[in-house]
Amino acid sequence: MVSNNNESKSRYFSQIKGRSMLVQSMLAILFITPLIAGAAPAEQRPVIPNPGEDLKLTQGLSAERFFGARLEQTQCQDELKSAEAKYLSDKKELSDSISAKNPAEISDRLEEKMDQSRKVLLAKTEICGPCATQDLEKKIVITNKKEYWYLTDGSCFIGHHKDEATLNQIFEQAVARLKNIKRYPGKSGGFKALLEFSEIDMETGELLPPKEKIDANPFFGFAGVRGPVALGLPVGFWYVFKNIFESKEKENFKEFVMRFETVKKPANFPTPELKIHAASGTESATLQREVLLLQGMWYVNNLGYFRYYTAADFTLTIPFGVDFARNTLLDTVLTLSEDSSQKE
Repeated sequence: MVSNNNESKSRYFSQIKGRSMLVQSMLAILFITPLIAGAAPAEQRPVIPNPGEDLKLTQGLSAERFFGARLEQTQCQDELKSAEAKYLSDKKELSDSISAKNPAEISDRLEEKMDQSRKVLLAKTEICGPCATQDLEKKIVITNKKEYWYLTDGSCFIGHHKDEATLNQIFEQAVARLKNIKRYPGKSGGFKALLEFSEIDMETGELLPPKEKIDANPFFGFAGVRGPVALGLPVGFWYVFKNIFESKEKENFKEFVMRFETVKKPANFPTPELKIHAASGTESATLQREVLLLQGMWYVNNLGYFRYYTAADFTLTIPFGVDFARNTLLDTVLTLSEDSSQKE
């Protein structure tokens, strides 16, 4: 563990060369010194769950019944609609500001306002909306070192009161969205937390131009994800992964599954600089940290159900990132369901 931390320290500080000694000291405290998570027993490494509806989340009910019961919460549904209307209004205000070519600082403030209304919408969605997440799960795994795994699992169901043709269209749009590399990063109108997403040539280490449809199966890629702000500093986690997808159909029931896991990066892989891209064009740096062990799964079907699971070893406890992790997961799966249900 000590050896691993020393290697991480050397690599990490080389990325932030030129910053003040104060900032470096803060980072050493934050990322190099693990916080002991009590006397929790060691567990086995997590495995990607079987594709299908998350019955743990729904307590054994079908997604349709579980999320359908939420529609009966009249007051909360009204509050949810108000929160959604506020978010869409703020989103339009930002879009109008960008179109009007207002100064960046004006649009940046409007984006912060929109992000806040999105958080309110996510909180209400978790209570009575079409999406919900399991409680974030933490596992301490002992291999040749101590691993600190964080597991998130979220689902959405938007199949209520929709006919078969509409549900099939939503499903096809979801599959096309998940195969479109161009649409992944937030800067391209994709998932807010995703800073970079590219296919990789594993022999040369080259990042390939983004495609509108993934051809290779499996395909290898690079992802950079925005993490929580710690001590006032935004973190950017990145990893290299292998992605495999499959489609299934039986008696008009269609499913699409996409599984991904980290792999060793190419020897000559030049790590791109991760930046946070504001809608105005403003860029801000992140403090980058490689994630060596990560796994995940997307699952969608033509009943209007979406599921997104991730698990990652961050090599230390991250007490400040629990709410951020759940919000990121919820925002990601909700974004896919929103985009997939839009009429083309």
